[in-house]
Amino acid sequence: MKKLIVAILLLAMLFSVALAEETLPDLSNISVGDVITFGHYEQDNNPDNGAEPIEWIVLDVQGGRALLLSKYGLDAKPFHSKLTGATWETCTLRAWLNSDFLNAAFNAEEQSLILITDVDNGSDQGYKDWDSSGGNNTQDRIFLLSYYESNQYLGVKFWQDEDANKVEARVAPTEYAVSLGADTSTTMQTAEGEATVWWWLRSPGEIQSVAACVTSGGSLRNSGLNADGCADRPAFWLNLNPDI
Repeated sequence: MKKLIVAILLLAMLFSVALAEETLPDLSNISVGDVITFGHYEQDNNPDNGAEPIEWIVLDVQGGRALLLSKYGLDAKPFHSKLTGATWETCTLRAWLNSDFLNAAFNAEEQSLILITDVDNGSDQGYKDWDSSGGNNTQDRIFLLSYYESNQYLGVKFWQDEDANKVEARVAPTEYAVSLGADTSTTMQTAEGEATVWWWLRSPGEIQSVAACVTSGGSLRNSGLNADGCADRPAFWLNLNPDI
């Protein structure tokens, strides 16, 4: 009986190690435009079958690190839980992403690969015609893209500009995000033909009580801080050289 128990424990340990290794992407050959899986989060709105692997789009690779953006809108938390003005530094979405979401989506080994990033919230990161403040710079593991970054990597433009709608900037929400209030549009679709949703940026909107968003069509607008129809699309820098 003791031998059987030991054998079962050894098999359980080996299975756990195998699962941990399976969640980690091949860090040796990551390129811009790749889609990799990393971490797990509830997505099909069926918690009985466990959390699903998270897919990430590789936006940038530089200096032994890669910038990842979730392929889907993973949740539908508001930018801030109150109507009062908030910046990225003070909003409740930032606090949730770097605590509850971080711990729910990534195990200890995965978290060790997520770099602490100096996040720029200066005026150059926001839309040029909006005078509201982005607040202080922050240090985060998980963050949202700024307007500048969404324009740089996804071509996002102000909604009234010529050729503003961008298919590459559109995102589909998960079924779980829809269950939490993510408001989908069947008029606008992703390149894969999926219904799309607005998603938050960390930059301020045209006044301090709103925040920047990418619309279901892929252009820049803004929304009230406590709106619950926008999806959350996390981003982070992944360490590609964990042994250094």
